[in-house]
Amino acid sequence: MAAADDRTGRPVPTGGPGRPRRAGTTRSVLARALRPLACAMAVTCLSLYPAVNGSTAPADASRPGAPPRTGRGTLVLRADRLVLRGARFHGTATVHTATGSVRTLRLTVRSLDAVDLDLTAGRGRAALRLRARPETTATVRGLGADGVVTLYVRKLSGRVTGLGGGRLPAHRTVTVTPGAVPRWLAHPATRTRTITLVSATVTQVVQRGGRLSIKGAQLRAAAR
Repeated sequence: MAAADDRTGRPVPTGGPGRPRRAGTTRSVLARALRPLACAMAVTCLSLYPAVNGSTAPADASRPGAPPRTGRGTLVLRADRLVLRGARFHGTATVHTATGSVRTLRLTVRSLDAVDLDLTAGRGRAALRLRARPETTATVRGLGADGVVTLYVRKLSGRVTGLGGGRLPAHRTVTVTPGAVPRWLAHPATRTRTITLVSATVTQVVQRGGRLSIKGAQLRAAAR
């Protein structure tokens, strides 16, 4: 008798007539089949919570705001125009990854708008690339009671075109890193502001609390 997948009700291949495949092998087949779907969901929902000891709960859930531990690869976001609404800089934080500790910028935003979104998650042959329909705006909005998205960013680059009505920097093409934080971002008198950049690239380690809305999403292997 063939085993069935509880999610689909479809038969799972067996080891041949009269030789049902062992449970462990069946689970392995299902895991391989579902892995691409799980990766796709992780990218399209921006649910990049790290797994801790085999669980899927957010790391440091008992200590809100604590830097996460993550074994996942980096995520790189590119956009023709990027708008960080209600952005606030919270200093730097160290994120622990599978390849070592990484120093990051810690930012919170109410929402993030990306025109012509191009998102890559992971590295090498395992990397996935998500692209929005051309000339559309993808939006990441905060979830939960506080309604904010927390970003742990390794590098933010682009041309600054708006600082919520504030004075623009003399050098508008910027590369912001934990070792090079401009005054307009870190100024203590500015709690939150809307930051707009064009030709923007954001290299993240991980983010928390966001849900992505995107039109005409195309998901494929990044190496293609």
